[in-house]
Amino acid sequence: MRYGKEGIVLAKSIGYEIGLAQVLNNIGNLYMDRGEHDKALENLIEAQKIFEKNKERIKVAMTMTNIGILYQKQKLYDKALEYYNSALMTGKEANHQKTIGNVSNSIGALYYEIGERDKALQQFKVYLQIMQELKDIRGVSDGLNNIAVVYEEMGNYKEALACHNLSLTLARDHGDRKNTAVSLHNIGLVHKAQKKYVEAVRYLDSSIAIGKEVNDYDNLIEYYKTLAEIYVETGDFKKALECKDLAAAANDSVLSRERSRQIVEMSTKYETEKKEQENKLLKSEGERQRVVNIAITSGLVLCAALAFFIFRGYRQKQKANRELGEKNVLIEQQKRVVEEKNKDITDSIRYAKRLQSAILKPENNLAMCFEENFVLFKPKDIVSGDFYWFEKFGKRSLVAAADCTGHGVPGAFMSIIGCNLLSQAVNEYAITQPAAILNSVNKGLSKVLQQRSDEPSVKDGMDIALCAFDPEKMTIEFAGAYNPLWIVRNGQVIELKADKFPVGAFVGKEVRLFTNQEVQVQKGDMVYMFSDGYADQFGGPQGKKFKYSRMRQMLTDNCKKPMKEQREVFNRVIEDWKDQLEQIDDILLIGVKI
Repeated sequence: MRYGKEGIVLAKSIGYEIGLAQVLNNIGNLYMDRGEHDKALENLIEAQKIFEKNKERIKVAMTMTNIGILYQKQKLYDKALEYYNSALMTGKEANHQKTIGNVSNSIGALYYEIGERDKALQQFKVYLQIMQELKDIRGVSDGLNNIAVVYEEMGNYKEALACHNLSLTLARDHGDRKNTAVSLHNIGLVHKAQKKYVEAVRYLDSSIAIGKEVNDYDNLIEYYKTLAEIYVETGDFKKALECKDLAAAANDSVLSRERSRQIVEMSTKYETEKKEQENKLLKSEGERQRVVNIAITSGLVLCAALAFFIFRGYRQKQKANRELGEKNVLIEQQKRVVEEKNKDITDSIRYAKRLQSAILKPENNLAMCFEENFVLFKPKDIVSGDFYWFEKFGKRSLVAAADCTGHGVPGAFMSIIGCNLLSQAVNEYAITQPAAILNSVNKGLSKVLQQRSDEPSVKDGMDIALCAFDPEKMTIEFAGAYNPLWIVRNGQVIELKADKFPVGAFVGKEVRLFTNQEVQVQKGDMVYMFSDGYADQFGGPQGKKFKYSRMRQMLTDNCKKPMKEQREVFNRVIEDWKDQLEQIDDILLIGVKI
């Protein structure tokens, strides 16, 4: 992003419009990856206008395709298809086969996502044919894999295997070990779907051997998980457990590489800033020395020209001024030290916020679970002890609102641990029942914090509301630690109460299990989860707490409004209530519509 913004300034300074549009397109894609869709669309549309002005038809098609991808991410399929078709028409007018192929592939992905497999297959075949004509090996491989996935879902395993085998041959012929392993895994998946477990294991063993050879830990995780699923299906639970452990080990390798990268990055930043501070101090010392030398020389010349009695008076006055000056210099030095320390601390906390934000998923991603939603997230300090978490597992949508011990930096550390443990319970252990997830997090938290049953004073933990929505059964399962879940239906609040103990408070023999609750929901129901920061905020005419009763009334009064308007209302209400008073805690409120 930093280089992109520098590119914009440079392109404008030399009047390089095509370069400016290219940078805007890249920045738009970056915003899209970060989930900031409004900013992404703004940059992509501006890029498209410049390309159109300069009659760069191929680049116009590229930008329109990116806008289509953005709309597809937002599940606005009609709008996405409109842009894809415009891009396709532009590519055909320019007779640019690569553009036609890439747009056809994007259209195929859209049709696949909405379940129209025949149309998806047709578009993927167009893409494959063009890539074959262009002798684009990577494109041919991608096209074969896309077609194979559609055939597999249609139950046409013969055609799926044929495509995967062709992709495997291509990878082997070009010495591409990584994609060779991927193709072997894909073939294993097809055999698994047919319950041909012996064949599936044989291909997966080959993919794992190559994956280990090329240190492809990201894909090794998936290979081991697939193998574990096969062993579960065949009843060999010992081998399934071994594969789960191997998947976890591969995941640890990925995390270890990421941690090493972060440590190197932080160390480099620290050493650079340290060197800059040392240079500033050396420069400052040299300047002060020069001033002192000039002052001494001037004083000697002046003293030689003055009468003795004036000299004596001047010397006394000079001494007093020097002492005062030294005190002022000392005060100024101390002030600079304090300011530099404050800046270093603030910079470190802001860097910690970047790390915390990288771990928490963008708020826009909640749309993957619930199309209509909002998140009101207001940290008390730069970093937060409250955190939101959501995950899609199969057809189930899981959402959590959590409040960790403390706020600021200590709370942020706890939030990172809690977020990782929740994801681990779902993605690694395949747990989807809310109570079982919290029990797993409870156990993991005690292990991470090295809590022991003989240390009753340990109070690190978190309050949390966690729910899982099943769209087929139209049910919500809920488990909570102190924090409840409210369902607003026809102006009435249905409250699912939480257990009266936090996650992480009981260790060893004193561990307590969370209660799982299930309730039937209806289309149009509003579901709210929150931390205690909103209700506990002081304010109003008498400086009292907002309280849950007032919060309940506010939700029922506004539950029929659109999501964006609800968020604005709830934010305005708490800001007006707080007025000039300090925010006392992190604030988190999540709303989703069934």
